[in-house]
Amino acid sequence: MTTHLQQELENISQKIFQMADLAIESIQNAVTSLKNVDTALAESVIQKDTKLDQLEISIDEDCIRVLVTKQPAAADLRLVLAILKANTDLERIGDLSTSIAKETIRLDGRSPLKPLVDIPRMSEMAISMIKLAFRSFTERNADLARDCIELDRQIDDLNMQVYRELFSFMAENPSTISQALGLISVSKALERIGDHATNLAERAIYYIEGEDIRHQE
Repeated sequence: MTTHLQQELENISQKIFQMADLAIESIQNAVTSLKNVDTALAESVIQKDTKLDQLEISIDEDCIRVLVTKQPAAADLRLVLAILKANTDLERIGDLSTSIAKETIRLDGRSPLKPLVDIPRMSEMAISMIKLAFRSFTERNADLARDCIELDRQIDDLNMQVYRELFSFMAENPSTISQALGLISVSKALERIGDHATNLAERAIYYIEGEDIRHQE
């Protein structure tokens, strides 16, 4: 029973890591598409979101089957529950990346309102957070997860910086409102991706230490 359970947990873990790789790729490609006004790349982000959706369903089914048939205990139970919740966060990250890609398409070949500096930085930080959270899972190192959570504050600060700058653009030139609002929505999507990455780190801490740190100050 134990050997079979461990094999099933390994299979589920491989799927959630595959999902994390796809989510990271979707963030990278969505922001690159916006920066380069590459509508073909943006379209590919939107199309590949189906893979994330399919993986989410598959992982949910696998986790529920393990919970019902194997009745895991202690750390194994926490791992399955953490993956179930992380699964949802990764699917939402895919959705948010799709929203960014749709902004590229909305530009219809026009360059962004301004050269993108803070938005790519936000995407790089968000990707670093996801990688840290999953390293934490793999290495069973809760300190890595806590490092991930700390990075979220920097994304929040950059988001506010983008807001301030773009609101100044709109105040000075009302003709920029539409494009400025589009970039604000992109910045907000990246800020939300940071929140989901924080959730992933919190799931890792729950798995490693058995402590639910959500809502703690």
